[in-house]
Amino acid sequence: MNDEKYKPKRLIRLPEVRGRVGLQTTQIYDLINEKRFPAPVPIGPRAVAWVESEVDRWIDDCISERAKMKTMPRSGSIKRPRQQELAAV
Repeated sequence: MNDEKYKPKRLIRLPEVRGRVGLQTTQIYDLINEKRFPAPVPIGPRAVAWVESEVDRWIDDCISERAKMKTMPRSGSIKRPRQQELAAV
């Protein structure tokens, strides 16, 4: 049985969406325009909210994509300048 089907829908506002996904408002709206993030639902003349389960699904999809990615080679470590190199500058 699909529990999500029977779970009550909940709308969440932008501050909670930002907190859950770790993106800023502009980044969220850019992804919406690219059809890569759930669109908000109008809840008033000047207010929108997101369906919580859709945001959760987007997060789950991001995690799934990470698992599909191959390990990326590292370009090397960051090296701190030696004291002698700093003194020469």
